[in-house]
Amino acid sequence: MPRVRELPPPPEHPALSPPASVEGEELVTIPGIDGGPSLEARMRVPAAAERAVVLCHPHPLYGGTMHSAVVLAIAKVLAERGGSRVAHLRFNYRGVGASEGRYAEGLGEIDDARAALRALRAQVPGAKVTVCGYSFGTFVGLRAAVIEGGVERVTLVAPAVRIFHFVKDDGAAFQGRLAIFVGDDDEFCDVSEAEDLAAVLGARLTVFPGADHYFLKSRRKLAEAVVPVIAPETSTISPA
Repeated sequence: MPRVRELPPPPEHPALSPPASVEGEELVTIPGIDGGPSLEARMRVPAAAERAVVLCHPHPLYGGTMHSAVVLAIAKVLAERGGSRVAHLRFNYRGVGASEGRYAEGLGEIDDARAALRALRAQVPGAKVTVCGYSFGTFVGLRAAVIEGGVERVTLVAPAVRIFHFVKDDGAAFQGRLAIFVGDDDEFCDVSEAEDLAAVLGARLTVFPGADHYFLKSRRKLAEAVVPVIAPETSTISPA
């Protein structure tokens, strides 16, 4: 697979995944941070949830939405295995779908992820919180978790290490459990680069043989591996 060092110009009309719902989800609108744009979201919130998971989708300029295949696969397995113990929220960044606003160079999208965290916490205030991002959503989700605080786990699925800076110079670092999932044929992140990132962040790394950045043909398998890590309540054995 050719290695990508920078993103190509975004297509004028990117292909979008069709809207899809997960059993138990409700379509909602959540308020933005500090008067920012309101956001379209799908939320599944069992009243007695012990875990709350925010899912952050890939790059909006390249067709990323809350319906993107990897995000949707994880949401489905969360609902199937989480039962009444796990809540989740997936959302569209500003300018995507029915969300207000327009693309804001990643910085506004960090605020969008913060808004999603606040919205889900308000529904299940006693639940432990996880942020799980895919591709562009890994950068957005990690920064939002650091800024907001109170997040127990962050999981990065296919972090594009050559495109986004995951280690900041401002001294801010995530203090909870970190995990990384990457394919060994990911065009945005070699396994060695993922190993380096895992070492710097103190993250647990899982490598999927034969998988590229999009996890074609292995999305369900990926989701089944990710879910016990982001929501250990779905398993009788908590991950290390």
